[in-house]
Amino acid sequence: MRGLMEKDIRLTLTRKQTLLIFFVMALIMGISMDGSFLIGYLTMLATIISIGTISYDEYDNGLAFLMTLPFERKTYVREKYVFTFLMACGAWCIGALVDCAGCLIRHDPLHLASDLPMLLSILPVMFLSAAIMIPLQLKYGAEKSRTVLFIIFGVIAVIILGSQSVLHGTANPFSSIAAGLDSLPSALIFTAITAVCALLSFISYLWCVRIMEKKEF
Repeated sequence: MRGLMEKDIRLTLTRKQTLLIFFVMALIMGISMDGSFLIGYLTMLATIISIGTISYDEYDNGLAFLMTLPFERKTYVREKYVFTFLMACGAWCIGALVDCAGCLIRHDPLHLASDLPMLLSILPVMFLSAAIMIPLQLKYGAEKSRTVLFIIFGVIAVIILGSQSVLHGTANPFSSIAAGLDSLPSALIFTAITAVCALLSFISYLWCVRIMEKKEF
């Protein structure tokens, strides 16, 4: 798996200009904007970039060549999840450092410690997003996966808007649930989010392994 990890790192570094632009934008946002947005923005970008390495692998029948090398297909899947997780964590740490530097420049109090549970919850949520996108990318390819993802989020949006219209003027159960969750300790909410995302990510991993084992090149 170390060789696959090195391959993805080298593929990512080929986009040096794009990464430099993102870093400069992060510095500007760190000075002028809220830290939670900055950290979420960088973590999301790192997640998208790491998943984009699958498209590089598929380019010009590259994935078919990779599958001739001496490693199991589930190792390829595992490496994608590990690489995405490491990239997201690295971007989160960079965002936190930039946010702290921005607070020092603006002479604002450092709020990272007080907001830590909320900011840490960005990681499992982003990794859950990756757990949705990775199997779609492996199953349908880059172009079709974007269409499928757009349909999924469209259906979710319709369900949310539809439930709001149906429950309009009545006792909304989601409001009481949100109020109950708001009263819980932040650490407990973070632990619950992490556990749910870890379970769903493991299911996603098993699905990806099944997809790769059935895939013909």
